[in-house]
Amino acid sequence: MLTLVLTIIIFLLYLIYERILINRWINSIPLRISVTGTRGKSSVVRMLSSVLREDGKRVLAKTTGSEAKFILPNGEEREVSRQGVPSIIEQKKLLKKAAAMNVDCIVAEIMSIHAENHYIESCQLLKPHIVIITNVRLDHTDAMGKTKDEISSVISLDIPEKSKVFIPKNEIRSIFLTTIKNKGRELIEISEEISSAILEIAPELKTKHFLGNLDIVYALGQHFSIREKTILNGIRKAKYDIGQFKILKYRLEKGEKTCYFVNGFSSNDPESTFEVILKIREIIPSASTELIGLLSLRSDRGDRTMQWIAALKNGGSEYFNRIYVLGVHAKIVKRKLKWVDVLKDKSVEKITEAIFSNIRDQSVIFGFGNIGGTGRLLVDYWDKLGEEYGI
Repeated sequence: MLTLVLTIIIFLLYLIYERILINRWINSIPLRISVTGTRGKSSVVRMLSSVLREDGKRVLAKTTGSEAKFILPNGEEREVSRQGVPSIIEQKKLLKKAAAMNVDCIVAEIMSIHAENHYIESCQLLKPHIVIITNVRLDHTDAMGKTKDEISSVISLDIPEKSKVFIPKNEIRSIFLTTIKNKGRELIEISEEISSAILEIAPELKTKHFLGNLDIVYALGQHFSIREKTILNGIRKAKYDIGQFKILKYRLEKGEKTCYFVNGFSSNDPESTFEVILKIREIIPSASTELIGLLSLRSDRGDRTMQWIAALKNGGSEYFNRIYVLGVHAKIVKRKLKWVDVLKDKSVEKITEAIFSNIRDQSVIFGFGNIGGTGRLLVDYWDKLGEEYGI
């Protein structure tokens, strides 16, 4: 009995010590910014941290999306070391590293999915002064809810006391307004196309980035009274991960046909994916004549598989001339959607060759669904084959 009591006392003392240590790290960081939402979090973290660095601040950033990375004050990147599955506990590493580096600011991507983790990660660990909500899309529906209102309720848990909350005007939902009103927080509405000023100077950014992300970063730059030229330079200097939207042009060996590879694997949910397709049509005129979809499915994301079946059944298929499906759930999709083609090969070379065997000149091969597993391997392989186009 005595041993049990001593063990409990030691454990409680450890928790108290850890809380004191975490609070010390937190208080040593003058500005803490978190980025939450469904899509675009990693891109916003990377752009915003680059803009703040360009403005002379010592910034430590952390992304989670396609690649978990620390972005150091000098712009160099380090992988987030993990043992086992990702955990919000790794945000303690961010705080410890930031305190040791004596940074002016951290910019952190919220990594939680389950509601209870959202609250702990943001309100107990990061305690951000500024919360950025990028958007609300139907993703991670098994953990966050099957409607946008339910997902918004989970995201609202990322808003701690006394924080400023930046939200694009078209993404403001009643739960956000209620949360901010009840807790005495400040809402800063991001106007649509607020970034048009820098797009006039650098129109090439329109094809490289999604306008919503640019609006967010530009709005934050204005909030910090950063000069327009500095914001633009920061955006231009930002580096992106494997999941970044990219178009590659490739001429087949015989020289008879040219095709375009598009990395849209990280969009994940149907709404975001169809938004990417509209962007492709702006950049590649031929995208309106033949768009070939390559849907990559993950075995551990059955919710996304069912979401894609429903989306393609209900009008989503009209975006494509043909759709190939690969992954463990491919046969399930085939049973529901008789017109899709299943690719059984696991080799990225064989998969690409199979698509090549039945394409027209100027066809667009659009990868979507999931960046994990085969999706990432395809992106790496396509990067070796083609050259960047239109961005």
